[in-house]
Amino acid sequence: MNKESIFTTEEQIIKNAEQVIKDDSYRNNPLFSQFSDLLQSYQKIFKQTKMLVKLSDKQQARLNEMNKTLETENYQLMLELGQSFESFVRALSIAVDAKHPLTAGHSDRVTEYSICLGKSIGLSEDELELLKYAALLHDIGKIGVPDAVLTKKGRFTDAERIVMNQHAVWTYRILNDINLPQAFEEVPHIASCHHEKLDGTGYPNELRGKKIHFFSRILAVSDVFDALTSLRDYRKYDGDKEFGFDPMSMNMAFSILKKESGLHFDPEVISTILKERSSFEDLWQQLAANHIERQKVDRSVASVNGFV
Repeated sequence: MNKESIFTTEEQIIKNAEQVIKDDSYRNNPLFSQFSDLLQSYQKIFKQTKMLVKLSDKQQARLNEMNKTLETENYQLMLELGQSFESFVRALSIAVDAKHPLTAGHSDRVTEYSICLGKSIGLSEDELELLKYAALLHDIGKIGVPDAVLTKKGRFTDAERIVMNQHAVWTYRILNDINLPQAFEEVPHIASCHHEKLDGTGYPNELRGKKIHFFSRILAVSDVFDALTSLRDYRKYDGDKEFGFDPMSMNMAFSILKKESGLHFDPEVISTILKERSSFEDLWQQLAANHIERQKVDRSVASVNGFV
């Protein structure tokens, strides 16, 4: 029963009682005086009740408005916190780029490729967010690699390879020491395992098959795809066959990925990237154009500031 129906009933009771008071035939009744006093008290209480209800309605409306305002402010605050967190993560990623300018933009590209794969595979929005941050931070451990090794042109010696491979361990150590939001607590593990291989010959832990987090398996494909299709300090290889420093052709890059399916890479991820090849090639061209434009801006800023 709503408030309006309650008021209607009460008002009808009062109206009927007032008719009784006006009827002279009841005036000689010994209870008439008490009935009249009771009616007056009832009218007074009813009037006060209606005022309280109206006041309550106004207060409720005000509370509702305040709640809406708080919800809006909370949403804005969460949005700003999310943006701040992503800015922080991207700043860490840029710090890696600053150590090795030739691979600048690598983490961003790996992130874009991984998100593209994740969407095609059917990951949820929350899963895509987790994948995004793991991709952005997958090489953060290179901060711990000496420049002489990190920027070396050509093949590493066995000792240098051991040092370089430690960047995956450093990635885990650095990220594990950050108080990440609960939704991203798997980021250290996912990011540090992007060099693991399905056949167990990867690093740092020689994990095999499904013991490698699925998101790490996505990162592995994205990471190698970008390495093959970008300019690097070292020559590219397909088995024993040696190539130059320049980006590989798309045909060669996709051929290598396909050949390594089930050995280095997860077959489901490779199947997805082959199926979405045209989209990947379009994305590669877009990212390459963005990289060139960003380099122009960086050179312009450096020139203005007297660094070149």
